This record gives sequence, structure tokens and C-alpha cells, in this order.
Amino acid sequence: MLEAFRQSLAIRLAAIYTLVFAAGAAALFGILYWVLAHSLEERDRAAVEQRAANYAQAYEQGGAIALRARLAADPSPDARSLFVRLLGPDGVTLFATIPADWVESQVERRLVPDGWGGWSAQEIHSVRIPRDAARDFAVASRVLSDGRLIQVARSTDSRAVLLAPLRSDFAGVGAVALLLSLTAGTLLAWRATRPLRQVAATARRIIEEDDFGARIPNPGGSGELAVLARQLNALLDKNSAHVRVLRETLDNLAHDMRTPLTRLRGTAELALRDGGDPAEARSALASCVDETDRVLHLLEVLLDVSAAEAGALALQLGPVDLRALAARAADLYREVAEEKKIRIELVGSEVARMQGDSVRIGQALSNLVDNALKYTPEGGRVTIATAAEPGALTVTVSDNGPGVPEAEREAVWRRLYRGDASRSQRGLGLGLTLVRAVAEAHGGSACVTDAPGGGARFQLRFPTV
Repeated sequence: MLEAFRQSLAIRLAAIYTLVFAAGAAALFGILYWVLAHSLEERDRAAVEQRAANYAQAYEQGGAIALRARLAADPSPDARSLFVRLLGPDGVTLFATIPADWVESQVERRLVPDGWGGWSAQEIHSVRIPRDAARDFAVASRVLSDGRLIQVARSTDSRAVLLAPLRSDFAGVGAVALLLSLTAGTLLAWRATRPLRQVAATARRIIEEDDFGARIPNPGGSGELAVLARQLNALLDKNSAHVRVLRETLDNLAHDMRTPLTRLRGTAELALRDGGDPAEARSALASCVDETDRVLHLLEVLLDVSAAEAGALALQLGPVDLRALAARAADLYREVAEEKKIRIELVGSEVARMQGDSVRIGQALSNLVDNALKYTPEGGRVTIATAAEPGALTVTVSDNGPGVPEAEREAVWRRLYRGDASRSQRGLGLGLTLVRAVAEAHGGSACVTDAPGGGARFQLRFPTV
């Protein structure tokens, strides 16, 4: 449980969010702290500079006496916190005013001459400005016209006192903010990654329980994860449909191949009988060849359909006259049509040229004509029509048979599909599948609708651009 919690994407996202938030908050605080400290420093420096300028002006107007009077007459606490010193050209301090908190009184006992040839101990009182590492100073100097120097300084420890609570407050508030951001980030990330957990649970259910009907629940919303969930559901639906079609295909293939293989075995056993009639043996072998050809044709068509659906059907492209291919298909089945007293009509434009594989397209047209003749009753009519449209050529094969029910119009293009009306007809169940595959391999399409006056109307559309 702990390992799963550690590996949770939501926890990792929340941790990353918290780290980014902490880094951003620290950087923002650092910038604000630096700006504030710099502003306070500039303010102190500007104030000291202004004081130095004012005191220098007072000295220039009245000398040291005027400077002393100016300092004594300024009752403001701000003035009493200033260190002011007047230096001579030789660097000797002429006078100075020192803030009380800067002074450290020191008593030093020294031996001095007593005037009688001896020495006596005497206490020497002195003051010292401390050098505190925690204390900083803002200093300004002005060179006077007589070569003297006036210095004004102020301790900036008040700035440190002001900024210290800010640092401690930020530490406390930052800790609370990090805790809240971690909590809120975890909740938000856990909710945002819910579709991913549903995807994982669905995949686990499919893998462990073989439940191919499992789907990701409630993939609502318009976010990326919701879109991903819906696309995965669509993919699972499509895979389920392919699996269902594959099972139906295998069942139909096993059914359709069982008959010719059984017949092939029976005729082979007949030919192998001892003492049999040689003529019957030769006839049995001929039947074996026919059945073998039928099985081979079934497999070849399956391979062609699979290649076309995978986009790998080899096409020998060249100039194709669709009208001529339609006429050839009509001539090929005219004798069969006459036996059933069915009339084949060829209508449409005289010229219908395009780039394509004439052999494949001719095969597709032959399958359509053969399919129409199977379901057209005696005395009926099959019409083959070609037409030119903007950017496309069409060829339509219509009959006046029973037609294709609307519920089966998409299913008839599937491999080995046999509708109720086709159960009694001999065939592989791959003719229409190959027709659509050839059309789509040329970038076209195939569809079936009701023919005018009843029957089925199959149409192929080929692009010419």
C-alpha cells in the first residue's frame, strides 16, 4: 500500500506542485525582501546625505559656532540619533556629537608624575564608539571650503529590527502555505488523475478477467483525460467489433472450406479405389482439381482483401477506360444472363477515363455483375451505367431482384457475410468485400441503395483528381 502510494501519479504531481510553489514563493519573498531592504538603505542614505548638506551649509554661513548652534537647536529624535563630527585638515577631530547608545564609558588607571619626582595613580575616563558586527552604518561626508571635513553617520540597526520580524513571519506563513498547498495539490491531482485510474482498472479487468466488454465509466467533460478516456472506449469498441468479425470470419471460413475439402477427400478416395473404372478415376481427379482451385481462389481472395484493408494491395496503375471495363464485364456474363433470360443493359457516357489498375477494377465490376445475376429473377434486367461527375467517375450496377435490406447494407461488405437471401446461393461470401477493398485502394468508395422500381443498386465511385 505504501509502495503504491509512493508511486501514485497524483502524489508525485502534488509534490512537484508543492516544490514549484515553494521555490516560487521563496524567490518572490527574496526579491521583495531585497527591494525593501534596498529601499530602506537608500532612504537612510538619502536622509544622512541631506543632513550632511544642511550642516555643511550652516558651517559655511557661520562657522563651527553656527554648526554647534544648529545641532543644539534641533530637538527632533532623528537628530539625536546622528553622529556628527568636524575634522580638521590634519584629520584631528575638532568636535563631535555622539548618540548615547553609541558610547561605551571606560575607566583606565594610569600612573602619572605627581610633580614631586614620583608617580601617582589616576583614573582616566574615556569614551569609545563600539564596533558591533551586527550594526551597520550610513555615512555621508562633505568637504568644506576651508579644507575641513564634516561627517554625518546613522546606525541602521533599526532596519535590521524592522526586517527580522518579516523573516520570521514569512517562515511561519510559508510553512502553513506549503502544508495547505500540499494538501490542496494532492486533492486536486487525485481528482484530475481519476480517469487514468479508471483506465488502469478497466485494463486490469480486461486482462485478468477476460471481460472484453469492460469500458471506462463516465468519461464526461472536455479535458484531455476525458477525451483520452472516450477515445480508449472507442478503440475498445472497435477492437471488440474486429474480434467479433474475426470470429464470424473464422466460423464462416471453416463452414465454407469444410464442404470443398470434404468433397475433395471423397473424390480422392473414389479415385484410389482398387479395381475401379479408369474413366471414373480420371473424373474424380478432375473434380479434385476443381475443388482445389476453389479453395485456392478462396485463399487468394482473402489475401487480397486483407492486403487492401491494410493499405498494401499492389496496384498496377495506368490509363483505364471505365466504360470499356463495364462492357467487358457485360460480355463476360452475357451467356449466363441469356440462360436465365436476364437482359444486361449498358448505359452511360461514351468516355470515362481515369488512372487505376484495370485488372482490379475489372475484377470488382465482374463481381458486381455476378452478384446482380444471382439475385435477379428470370426475365429480369441488370443495368450497368457509367457516369462522369466533377472530380469523380461512377459505375452503377442495378438489378430488379429482392434488394438489400437497410439493416444489412453495411454488413454485406464484410468478409464471408451471407445474408438470409444469399444462403441458398453458391459463393465464397468475399465478392462484395473485394469490391469495396478495390474501390478504397483507388481512393474511392462503394455503397448500396435501393434501385428505382425495386432491387439493389451498387455504385462504385473513383476520384479522377
